[in-house]
Amino acid sequence: MRRIALFAPLLLLTACDESVREPAQTDLPCGKVACSADEADDEFPEWSNGVGKADAAAVASAVSRVTADGELDADDVRDLFAAAGDNVGGSEMLAIRDAVDSTSFEVTDEAKTTALTLATQANLFAHEVDDVVDGESFGGAKIPEAVQQLVARAKLSGAVAYDVNEVDEVDGEGVWSPYPSTTPAVENMTFEHTEITPQGLADDLADTQVTYNKIVGTEKAQQCDAAGSCFDYQRARLVPAQGGTGNVLSHYDEVFHEDIYARGASGQKWANNCAILSDGSVHCLPASRRSVVQDLILTNPHLSRCNPYQGFATDCKHLLYNGHIDVREGVVVGIEISGRLAKRAAKGKANFIDPLAVLQAWGFEIAPNVSIRYGNTSEGVPTRDLANGVLTAATP
Repeated sequence: MRRIALFAPLLLLTACDESVREPAQTDLPCGKVACSADEADDEFPEWSNGVGKADAAAVASAVSRVTADGELDADDVRDLFAAAGDNVGGSEMLAIRDAVDSTSFEVTDEAKTTALTLATQANLFAHEVDDVVDGESFGGAKIPEAVQQLVARAKLSGAVAYDVNEVDEVDGEGVWSPYPSTTPAVENMTFEHTEITPQGLADDLADTQVTYNKIVGTEKAQQCDAAGSCFDYQRARLVPAQGGTGNVLSHYDEVFHEDIYARGASGQKWANNCAILSDGSVHCLPASRRSVVQDLILTNPHLSRCNPYQGFATDCKHLLYNGHIDVREGVVVGIEISGRLAKRAAKGKANFIDPLAVLQAWGFEIAPNVSIRYGNTSEGVPTRDLANGVLTAATP
């Protein structure tokens, strides 16, 4: 687990790693100056990854060519991905899937396996490719075979793996979120710390001896500089607590935090701001919603660990989903998909992996009647394609 040492109270980077350089930021952390706002999902740039568009002609032509002998084998599938290019669009991926599922010619077992493997690796950073197929999550957990198969099938069915820092070329606005990701995988933002698994929740619930600070409101404090000039500010009020809860629940405040490992008022180690990473693992922000690097109010994009720091470039991962997941005593009681993703899916602009299907594949205990909530239904409710594990365009 990588850590960066701290200097209290400003939580600034030290010289313990000379490869790390701190980006420009205010002298005072969040809570002593205005904090970053929470995520909003109202308006955003138009975008499409080619779902439903006629941009798969090269793939269709390649399908006709490689199956002229009546068979689609592994080498043929590689040719199809080559025809799609370095960035495989949604309609191109669907054309490849349709070829693999076709009954018009023989499809070998190796062809099917190769298609799933190449789909899993498609559109990722080079440093991600090996990690997503080794069976171990970015946080070190063993990924169930069912999850690996679901991710592969969903991506072959056009599920987007997106870079949260992608911006619109016209106005520079974030495509997937109004907020960027700026936090590397250190301290309370390591992949090990943010990853939730059925076993991890069970272990936390069963740990009656764990001790921590619990956030129970706010209190007034004072900051003074070397010249003796002082000002008042609000900080999180902490009380000692003991015993894990297995909870993943909402926590948000705009005050200063002295303990970035503090748990929420319900003893939750994690906030319900969550994401599914490109390897199919599920991660949620720490309940304190602060990072050691900038001490800002973390938003879902930060779970990607994309950041501007030297020496941490390979922390950056693509996301398959972001939204809210609520867990009480180890049982999933609510799932919501970000409004930006929901609107794009409903409009047929992009397909996304089905977060409920992912949680089920992991083996999470899910309360009866839990369904996916959508943060924005102005364009309708996305359709759950259960066979392929994706959310697609709303049914007319």
